Amino acid sequence: MNKPAMPGGAVTAVGGRRAAVVVAPKSLTQQISDHIRSEIIHDNIKPGEWIREKALTEQFGISRTPLREALQILATQRLIEIIPNRGAVVVALSDDEIRHLLQVYVRLDVFAAELACEQATRQDDEAIRRHLETMAEAYRVSDRYAYFDANQAFHLAIAAASHNPVLIEMHAQLNLRLYRTRYLGVLQAENWAKAFNEHEPIAQAFLSRNAPLLARLVSEHLGFAWRMVSPDAAENAAAKPADLARTA
Repeated sequence: MNKPAMPGGAVTAVGGRRAAVVVAPKSLTQQISDHIRSEIIHDNIKPGEWIREKALTEQFGISRTPLREALQILATQRLIEIIPNRGAVVVALSDDEIRHLLQVYVRLDVFAAELACEQATRQDDEAIRRHLETMAEAYRVSDRYAYFDANQAFHLAIAAASHNPVLIEMHAQLNLRLYRTRYLGVLQAENWAKAFNEHEPIAQAFLSRNAPLLARLVSEHLGFAWRMVSPDAAENAAAKPADLARTA
């Protein structure tokens, strides 16, 4: 594969004239970390597998310096563990760790939903509608990658509508660690259908600013995520969708 392309500037129309809009390009380190992160969360590099550093330097035509900087970013996000004198290995989450992460994530999602109903703007409404439409189209054509990109954008947009930067940052970090778990959970068609169908009511509750309903729906949605990835633990950990939130 060729070295990642650096994005250039964009052009937009302002007052009937086309004006250049400067878009800051991502650094090489950021591009490499984005690539490895995508491979991890889409299960192309599996938990317990070592990151093949030599192969990546050859694949992208880079030195070890930007690669190791990229790995440090992923280690900070707790997607990998760097073991001195050995390398970097993808973190494998246990059922208990996933449940604990979901307990906190549910609380954040519920809190974000409640704040969003107070703080959301028209632009936030447009973002929710746009991501829902993108999800629907990706689901229609069975494009799981596109679906999950839109799915994550949908949930992050609810958090963003809280307009609370601390909550948004914490939510985004937990979302990264849980992405792979939720992605694998809907590989079965019946699970994917149920998960997709839950988003329309969530969107409607958001748009109508119905905070109690929105909080309940996002809690149930994430309770379902836990049951998808750990059906044997469902009876104890998430037999009732709200249990994840109550035990947090």
